[in-house]
Formats: sequence, C-alpha cells, structure tokens
Amino acid sequence: MTAFRPFTWVGSALAIVLVFVYFNSTHEPPADFRYVNSSGIHTLDPARMSWTQDFRVALNIWEGLTTSDPRTNQPQAGAAVFPPEVSPDKLTYTFEIRDDARWSNGDPVLAGDFIRGWRRGMEPGTGTDYTFLFTDNIVGANEYVQWRQQATGALTAMDRLRHGWGIDAQAAMSLSRHDIFEAIQSQLSSDVDVNDDREEGEALAGRLAAADIDWEVLYERVFDLHVADMKRRFAKVGLEAVDDKTLVVKLLRPCPYFLDLTSFPLFLPCHASVELLREGGAAGLTPEGLVVYDPQWTKPGRGKNGYPGLITNGPYSVSDWKFKRRLRMSANPFHRAFEMMASQTIDMLVYENISAALMAYEAGDVDFLPGMDVPYDHEIARLAKTGQRPDFHICKTFATYFMSFNCVDKRIEDRPNPFIDARVRRAFALAVDKNAIVNAVLQRGDHVAHTFVPPGALAGYHSPAGLQMDIAQAKNLLEKSGYPDGEGLPAVTLLYVPSDERVCQALAHMWETNLGAKVELRCQETKSFAQSKANHQFMIARGNWYGDYYDPTTFLGCFDTGNGNNDSGYSNKVYDALLDRARNTTNETQRLKLLADAERMIVEEDFPIIPLLHYASPIAIKPSVSGLFPNPRLWFPFQYVSVER
Repeated sequence: MTAFRPFTWVGSALAIVLVFVYFNSTHEPPADFRYVNSSGIHTLDPARMSWTQDFRVALNIWEGLTTSDPRTNQPQAGAAVFPPEVSPDKLTYTFEIRDDARWSNGDPVLAGDFIRGWRRGMEPGTGTDYTFLFTDNIVGANEYVQWRQQATGALTAMDRLRHGWGIDAQAAMSLSRHDIFEAIQSQLSSDVDVNDDREEGEALAGRLAAADIDWEVLYERVFDLHVADMKRRFAKVGLEAVDDKTLVVKLLRPCPYFLDLTSFPLFLPCHASVELLREGGAAGLTPEGLVVYDPQWTKPGRGKNGYPGLITNGPYSVSDWKFKRRLRMSANPFHRAFEMMASQTIDMLVYENISAALMAYEAGDVDFLPGMDVPYDHEIARLAKTGQRPDFHICKTFATYFMSFNCVDKRIEDRPNPFIDARVRRAFALAVDKNAIVNAVLQRGDHVAHTFVPPGALAGYHSPAGLQMDIAQAKNLLEKSGYPDGEGLPAVTLLYVPSDERVCQALAHMWETNLGAKVELRCQETKSFAQSKANHQFMIARGNWYGDYYDPTTFLGCFDTGNGNNDSGYSNKVYDALLDRARNTTNETQRLKLLADAERMIVEEDFPIIPLLHYASPIAIKPSVSGLFPNPRLWFPFQYVSVER
C-alpha cells in the first residue's frame, strides 16, 4: 500500500498532539468500530435534524417502519413487516409492527409510538422545514398544521399584549387572520390609511396595543378553546393506530416513494417517555401554544422529571455523549439483530481538524472517514483512481453543489440587486466555465452539473439538457438588461464558507473577465453564513443539496413557493403548478415528465441557481473493515459492520 503523506511538518505535529490528547483522555477501551464526524452532532431530535452526519447516527439508533438496504439504499424491512399492505388505489398503507420490535429498555414498539414521532414533525415548536413531507402526502396533515400555525401566531400576539408588551407587524397580521379577530375588530380605531401589507401590519400593531381590550381574559378564552379542539382536529389526520401493532396511513395521492420516506429520520418513532420532558402546563403547550421539549431529551444521562434518558429502537443506543469529542453507540440488547452484530460498540469521534482525523486514520486509531474535505482532496482522488490507495473510495453522491441567487430582495445593503431580473441570472450562468471548475480547480472527480437533479440517478426520469457556457449570449443578455459590458452593474456580493475559497475565486474571475462585473467575495464561518443566508443578506451564495429520498421531488420541491429550503426566494406560479400537477397524477410516466418540465424551468429559463457539479465524495475505509458499502446518500447501517483487528 502506498504511503499517504499530505501533511506539512507543522500540520503533522498538530495532528499528533490532537490524536494523543484524545486517546489519552479516556480510560475506556476503544470501540469495536470507530469513525469520524468532523463537526459533531447538530441535533439527534428526528423532527428537527437536517444534516447528513446527524442522519447517520439517527438511522443507527432508531428504526423506522422501513430501513435502507446497506448496498442500494432501497427500502427494506424495519420495525414493520415488509412490504406493508397497500390498497388497490395506493392511498392506504397498513403497517404491521413486528412482534420482535423493541425499544432499548425492552418495551415493545407500538403503532402509537410512530404517531407520536410523526406528530412531533408537524407541530409548531418541534416541526421544521421538513414538515412538508407530511403536509404534502398525508390526509388532513396540511389542514391541521395550518390551523395550529394560525393559532400559535395569534396566541403569541395575545400573550405579549396581555403582558403589556408591544407586537410587531407579523404578529399583528397573525392575529388578524384568527377567528377571534372579528369579535374585537369593532373595538379598534380604523382611521389609519395603509398602502401595503407591512404598513398595514405596523398600523394594526399600534391599534391593537392601544385598544381597550382585556387581553388576559381574551387570551385565556382562545387558549382553552384551542386546547379543547386539538384532539378532534388531529383525529382528522390520516394516521390511525387500529391496535398496538397496526398502523394505518392514508395518503392524499399515490406516492411512489412513500416506503423510502418511512425510513427517513422525520418518520421515526418516539418512546412515550419523551413526554416527561415536554414543557408547558397541564395542556402540554407553552403560552404561545407551541409544543416544546427540553432540548436535552436526546442525551443518555438526562434525569429530569424521572426521565430515564434517551430510549431508542434501533440496533444501537447512545451510551455516552461528550460534546464535540465523542458519541458512543452500544448494541441494543433487545434488537432482533443483537446477536448477529459483530460491532457491539461504535464510536463517532469528533475531529474539527481534518488533518488530525487523517493522522488518526493512518495510525489505525480510526477505521472509517465518511468525508475528507481537505485542500488536497484532488490528491486523494488521484490515489483512489489509480488504485494506489484501494482503501480510498470516490462516491458518486445523490447531491448537487450550486450557486444560489437572491431572487426576491430588490435592494441588498443599500444597493440594487440585479438578480431580480432573470436575464441577469441567466447571463451569469452562461458565463461560467464549469468544466474548468471541476477539472482544473477541484480535480477530485466531481461531475459537471447542468441540472439540479443528478442525471441518471433515478429510473425513468429524463433530465433536461440545461445550458452550456456561451459568453456571447451572456453579454447580449446583460446588455438587454441595461448593463452593456457590465456598465452600471452594481458590485455583486458572493457569500461562501472557507471550503469554497477556490471555487468562488474562480467564479469571480470568470464573471469579471467575461461580463465586466465587479465581484466582492465574502467568506463567513458556517454559523454566520447560515444566518446571513437565512436573512437573505446575499446576492449570490453557495449552496448544496443532498437528496433525502429517491425521487426528483426531493430536489425540485426546494423551489416550490414558500418551501423552507427555498433560500433564493424564487417563486413562479407556472413552476408551482407543474409540481402540483405532478403530485396529483397517477400516471408515473406523465408525473416524471411534468417534473422534468419543472426542472427545465429552473435550469434553462429562470435560474434561481447555477448548478455547478454533482459531488464525488472521497471516503476512506480500512481494509480490515467489512460490511460498509459506499453509496450515493452516504448513509451507513453499522449493524452489518465487522472489523478484523
């Protein structure tokens, strides 16, 4: 085996120190299998997680109705008998929970545990951007979620008003959309002339604060009525525990990938003990009407209110968690696969310094690196491609790297945003040499992207062509937009994180050379970057997306109007209509054609993003490891893994 020595002397010294510090700070024996997570865990709450590294842990400590095949990622049996019973119209799924499905404390897994887990993903306070997977697919889920969101908005406003606090425009508008508003409207002064929603909201906020209303009495009345109605409203959602072992799910329309969704973290069950850490009074709601849990409920040692610590139903359970150092998983003795699991303990080690992680791997202290995001990843790719390092693998992933345009804000930082105009976005897209970025800048085996959905990844889906580089057309479009040779074009800001430095410098050079644009590069650490992007404080920002399930909609849904992952703010009624028609067609060929037409809009016409590449992700697996299979989603079930020491 060829030696791998990418480190400088200083980098190697630092790495050795970090490895020494870690492995000499614990008296426990090493785990049977050890891998690295460079950033630690963001959350282990299935309702709130969105990071691949969190999924990787969650899908080993929990088990959905289905799980993923370790080689293909296709759905297979999980906590339920596979396959489930499906009605002829494909709208009703009946899952039989396995008799041998057990929680890590020995309790049987029940149908109600899945309803509890799924409901958390719908509730304001616990649900996040992925709530749409329920509201788009399950009968009654959208109506319930909208009703709850409307009520929590109104309750939040009234809670502030009863304490004598002011409210903002958004809170005022939320209250105006609640049924109670009609009863109090006559008590508000109406001599305010407003021109748009924001002015109306601000004016209404002032009128509500000045109104002679007993907000305490009104709040209690609305809160009590809402709590009393919650059970009846949720009963209309298409989830029913017929008995302890039978779960019936009713869909709005056929969903060809539903059994893939049921292995996704959002669809995991929750043990009843989680309710011991639910905040709020007897109703289990905060004063704002939110469902909120102690954020420490996913920790193994949490003992508040008699809580026994995290109970999970997967092959492993969390036995120890040292923040930003290590998470240890131990085999669940009640799981049906317990006696067949060669690796009884798994350590997820945190090395924020990737050079230290590589040094630990080379020293044999780490068995698996699920990512090697380093400046010399091109050298890693070369060694893998030439066979000099057979333990290095380049995974063709179900993921896309792109640049996202701000399509909604007319001004950013007191300067006009030219990307409101789709012609300008298209011009910038046409002026990018993607081949140079992939083959000259990165050199790690990525695939040039002209589409958002990775082409060829989904059977039956025919990707649009996308656009090739065309500088003449780009300059012509820019001229038609009022910026001949870039004259008059405001300085363009490009927001990114440190690992994007080379790509963003190359893009800036291309736009300056080909279009006459002035590009300001703005590098931020991950946390600040996420905040800036969420607040739309960018013109162009780097982005990436990993598919969550095997269907084009896992990518294309990101640009549906109002989708929580729609960072660009892109909105087009024609695009939304295509997605809606696709959701409602029962002809699979026609459905996929409609989705391809929708994708064509964003990669050939409107350009809310510029697709740059489909990732080739370098990973490292020790030759002594078996049962670990590279795959496009980078999800790895560890119950099949064994290590020969």
